[in-house]
Parts: sequence; C-alpha cells; structure tokens
Amino acid sequence: MSEPYRKKLIEVALPLEAINRESAREKSIRHGHPSTLHLWWARRPLAACRAVLFASIVDDPSSRPDLFPTDQSQEDERHRLFGIIERLVKWENSNNAAVLAEARTEVMKATEGRPPPVLDPFCGGGSIPLEAQRLGLEASSDTAQRGRGRRGSPRTSATTGSGCATLQSSALGICTQRRSCRMDAVRQ
Repeated sequence: MSEPYRKKLIEVALPLEAINRESAREKSIRHGHPSTLHLWWARRPLAACRAVLFASIVDDPSSRPDLFPTDQSQEDERHRLFGIIERLVKWENSNNAAVLAEARTEVMKATEGRPPPVLDPFCGGGSIPLEAQRLGLEASSDTAQRGRGRRGSPRTSATTGSGCATLQSSALGICTQRRSCRMDAVRQ
C-alpha cells in the first residue's frame, strides 16, 4: 500500500514578506555576490531559490497529524519552519554553517534520509543548483547559451554531476560535492 501524499510547506504557506524583502535587498549587494561574476539576464534571487527549494521538500505540519494532532501544534510547527526560512534567506547566513545544518536536518527528516535530486534543465546562471547544493541536495543542470561560443557561434553545453552550480560554488569556496565535475559535451 502506498503512503498517502503529504502536502509540502510551499503548498500551504510561506513567509513571503521575509523572502521578498531579502530578495530585493540581495539585488543591491554588489560585493562578494555571485551575480557580480557574470551578469545573467534572468538571474533568480538566491534567497528566493533557497526558500522555494526548502519549502518544496519539507512537509507542512498539517500533513502529519500523527506528529501534530491539533491545529495549535500545527501552527506552532509551521511558525518554527518559517523561522528557519527567515534565517535561511538572509544574505549574511548564506554560508552560515549552523543555519544550513538546521535546514539540511529538516530536509533529511522530511525525506526520511533520501533527499530527491534536483534537476534544472535550463539553469542559466545556476541559482537553483547552487542553492540545492547549499541545502545538501544533489543537483544536476544543463543550459543552452546562444551566441556565447568561440567566434560568436552558438554553443550548447551539457554538464552532469553537480553542473554549473559546482563552477559557481567552487568560485565561492562552498562546493559541497566531493567528486569532480566535468564537461561531457560541447557542440559548436
């Protein structure tokens, strides 16, 4: 018999004010921010990516009546999870080991120790795979960049392993993958 579907936190509620505030603030940071490495036209705010990935994996307390039987206990647990997200989205905490460990613990608890891999087939600047790695998730990504190859020719690059996020996070010194990343195919 299959386990019943458990609603995720993102399906019920999010601390949107905190996420929006930190995402807007992040756009004004110009020193030490990955966006200064390469300007990407549709870059996703890292704070929003972290929050969305976390809330997409962690169960909403209402889906666990065995652990949170009353409405008040569900609301208290939801408030605790919101506190984690509010700490997680702050730029100052993007490399804070204690905050990331707290988030990773919740991810592992929600997935019973088997977190899902994250695939971003159109990673662009790599915000989603980068933040997936920060949360301890295996990330794979791919991107098609038109007109960025040698001599201005179109190029498609495919990466496996931890993808373009490894390249970005290695530059930041926070790569969580312990295996080498390599370019599998470059077509010009």
